[in-house]
Amino acid sequence: MVLGYQYGCRHSVRPASAFPLTAALIARAALALLLLFALARPALTQDRVLDLSGPVDFEQVGGHIDYLIDPGHALGIEDVAGPLAGDFRPVETEVADFNYTDAMIWLRLKVANRSEEASDWRLYFHENFKQIFHVYVMEEDGGIVHPLALELDSPFTARPVAFPEVVVPLSIPPGATATVFTQYWTEGSTNLPLSVETVESFTAISAHKSAKNFTFYGMMLVMIAAAMLAMLLIRHPIFPAYVAYASSTLLYLMHSDGAAFQYLWPGFPLFNSYASVVIGASYVIFGALFARLFLDTSAYHPWIDKVLVALIVVPILMVASTLMVETRIIKKMLILVAFLGVAVFTVAGLVAARRRFKRVRFFVFAWLGATISAGMMTGRHWFGVEISQEFQYDSMRVVMIFDAVMMGLAIVDRYSQLRAEKQFALQSSLDHARRNLDMTERLRELESRYDLAVQTTARRDRELTGTIHDLRQPLHALRLAVHGAISGKPDDKKGYSDINDSFDYLETLVSGHLDEAAARYNDISGRKAGDDAAEMSLDDILSGIHEMFLPDTQSKGLRFDYVPTSSDVPVEPLAVMRIVTNLISNAIKYTGEGRILLGVRHRENGIRIEVHDTGPGLDEGAFRDVCRHSVRIAEENGPDGHGLGLAIVTELAAAHGYEVAVLDRGGGGTSIGVLVPYARQINPSHGHHPPAGPGIQGPAL
Repeated sequence: MVLGYQYGCRHSVRPASAFPLTAALIARAALALLLLFALARPALTQDRVLDLSGPVDFEQVGGHIDYLIDPGHALGIEDVAGPLAGDFRPVETEVADFNYTDAMIWLRLKVANRSEEASDWRLYFHENFKQIFHVYVMEEDGGIVHPLALELDSPFTARPVAFPEVVVPLSIPPGATATVFTQYWTEGSTNLPLSVETVESFTAISAHKSAKNFTFYGMMLVMIAAAMLAMLLIRHPIFPAYVAYASSTLLYLMHSDGAAFQYLWPGFPLFNSYASVVIGASYVIFGALFARLFLDTSAYHPWIDKVLVALIVVPILMVASTLMVETRIIKKMLILVAFLGVAVFTVAGLVAARRRFKRVRFFVFAWLGATISAGMMTGRHWFGVEISQEFQYDSMRVVMIFDAVMMGLAIVDRYSQLRAEKQFALQSSLDHARRNLDMTERLRELESRYDLAVQTTARRDRELTGTIHDLRQPLHALRLAVHGAISGKPDDKKGYSDINDSFDYLETLVSGHLDEAAARYNDISGRKAGDDAAEMSLDDILSGIHEMFLPDTQSKGLRFDYVPTSSDVPVEPLAVMRIVTNLISNAIKYTGEGRILLGVRHRENGIRIEVHDTGPGLDEGAFRDVCRHSVRIAEENGPDGHGLGLAIVTELAAAHGYEVAVLDRGGGGTSIGVLVPYARQINPSHGHHPPAGPGIQGPAL
């Protein structure tokens, strides 16, 4: 015996004759109750008639709708309007919603026109799209009208009313009744709010909804255009990320409203069915990318950055998985992933706000609003929370406008902060550069002073080396003389006199060097070098040098002659001593045999002190080379020396205005003259010239 239909499946009950008596009685009682319920059910459903006297909202309509589930997609209008009419069940919620199911769904609504004049009505389904969507109207005489027939490949133009959501014209004369059957199948949510509107009320709704949608779209487009302009001008990666995120948000709401199918891709219903997957995934992906760039999580919050990267990867994998998994499952999962993504964005902003509130405050405010909207959608689709779809979409619009404004303010604020930070960094860089420049200048000055100190030290070392050189040879000669005097006759007065002259010379030389060094480097002595010897005549100086070096030349087997001079010309005694002793010292070193001659000649422009020897000779070029420090004549097996003699001679001569030159006298040997100009010896107040003395009158070399 057939009792009825439960979701399109037939159930039967067998007789209980095989049971014991008690069990049989119980079974018969239960069967009687079931029969009474079956007989009473058609009466209940027959009494669910919606009276139409004006517009009826979806909450009132929902209380008069019955449903039938067709899991096998096998039923037609002739089945549900005929033999299976008694299998319909009342919808127990305000809105027909059967979660995410693959079954075909049939809805039935009986209406009666109680108005006196209105005959044109509008069935307004508050949904933009169902993959298969049919509406049948069974009139009182049993005739069936088919005003809506949408299949998988039906374009937007197949709709009877050009409106983003599905609207079906319904003609019922005053006083008449009709039964409306709605058949639909979807890859997404089965939620289907339905209201009945008059022509006038629907026109008002259409105008209001269009104005509301396009106001929202316009505001979003302005924000996106501003971000694109900033992207072109500033070229910061945060702007293209925001453009992508805001664009995916706008497309998602346009798709939810139905405007995307109406205006963007009206001829592609299959893509429209799949668009929510792509756009929903894009919303999560670009939101995570924007959050990473705005919060700079890779630098400040590495663990949050990893979560955001996962939120980028997971939607991509979900989109790819639609090749193997039913799309409706992915759509439902994407709603949960979107909510989790928005929650993560909010948490990331709150974590960043603990240390950088001023920099991320608008970002946090924006995602807090988005979290509320995403939470409502998740509660409706996952937990069956009864939230009006219109309210949900309106809240999403408000939240998204608020979100767009906050994100825009966040970007502007972030950019201004970046400029301030850049200005601060630039100022810090300038301050750092100034400090570096100051340190560099101080270092350069210190290095310059160091170089000067090195040069001064080197010059002092050269002078000390020259002093040692000046003292070495006279001291050696004095040492020989002292040893000779000690070993000679006790009454050799001339020997003692020569030794005393040598002591006087060396004492004067050492004293002069010490005083000059003290005056130059310590600036504590006003004494001039040579003051002690200022009264010495030129002949005294030269004869003293002759007597000092005579023992040395004799020990080497050389003849050393001095031609006395009567010229009593004022000279720098110490300078002359140093110059002549160095010349004599060099002559002794480089003369193997023969003679050395010391004397004075008068020239037109001055007095020339001359030293001649019979050594290897020295030309002008070699003389210039030797005059440089530490250069001496290369002579195989020659005497040891440091090449400082002629260098000291040229420096002293230049310092006192003397001229040193090699004399060309023909033959072998070397002749060097030191010219002391008359100009140094003329007193302008008296105007007399120094007395002329005889020239060199010694034997020819």
